[in-house]
Amino acid sequence: MLSRRFLRIKVFQALYSYFQSEDKNMKNLESEAFLSLERMHDLYLFLLILGQELAHIANLKMEEAKKKRLPTEDDLSPNTKFVDNKLFDLLAVNTSLNKQIKDKKLFWSNDQELIVKFSSFLRNHDVYKQYMLTSASTFKEDQKFVVDIYKKVIPEFDLLISELQDKSIFWGYDEIDFVLSMVIKSIKHFSVKSTVSEKILPLYRDIKEDKQFVKDLLKKVVANDKKNSNLIAAKTKNWDVDRIAMVDILLMKMALTELIHFKSVPVKVTLNEYIELSKWYSTPKSKAFVNGVLDKLVTELKEKGELKKAGRGLLEN
Repeated sequence: MLSRRFLRIKVFQALYSYFQSEDKNMKNLESEAFLSLERMHDLYLFLLILGQELAHIANLKMEEAKKKRLPTEDDLSPNTKFVDNKLFDLLAVNTSLNKQIKDKKLFWSNDQELIVKFSSFLRNHDVYKQYMLTSASTFKEDQKFVVDIYKKVIPEFDLLISELQDKSIFWGYDEIDFVLSMVIKSIKHFSVKSTVSEKILPLYRDIKEDKQFVKDLLKKVVANDKKNSNLIAAKTKNWDVDRIAMVDILLMKMALTELIHFKSVPVKVTLNEYIELSKWYSTPKSKAFVNGVLDKLVTELKEKGELKKAGRGLLEN
């Protein structure tokens, strides 16, 4: 589920808090980083079961309508297309998803008011209205509708986004946006042939390698902080240190750590990743600044023979 880029983001966020805090406990740093990652997957699971909850609410409303004193024809014979959505059904019986939400106690039962409000918002959305124009649907139509809920409807319902952010300090806007993309990816992976054992995305692509990458990056950035600070300072002599964004400095320290100590990561990959992150998390001018400083540092490290990559072509690529 999580790419190396997002692992770097989580390490960056943990390190930023670490260097800002008086608590310099490495175990706490590592625990916070991995807790942040775990909570990302919790959000993924939590959002995956949202459709089932919406269908449940819709079904209850239809049953209540039938019990009216003077029910209409629509009340007695409602369009059940929404509650019969094939994707909702597949997720409802998925063994892996059900086990994980049960183990982690991830339920919407305490958020019924929010679900009712979102259900109302959904019913008034063009995505829903277009879908409900007919009473029957194909698997692909059901699938597209569910994708559109996560892609078009949820991002427009500010209350849901706000409530999710309030539930966890680890569920910021960027995290929600990323997880929604992963949910959409999962929905698109299902097919008419999918069974109850269809796989749900795991947190890590390679749990052993990814967890070790996070541990090593955290540990080595902290261990080499003074050395990296000196290397950066030497290349920014003409800059007022106080005017250099702390984010830029931290990203360059992380990049230097990867360049020197992560032998299997190509130089170009490291440079591209941290230059990209500077665009996301720092100032408009950070990309050019970080790029310029890192280019100088790479040249110097090559000349000193300190840039040693294991694997043919990794130094230049």
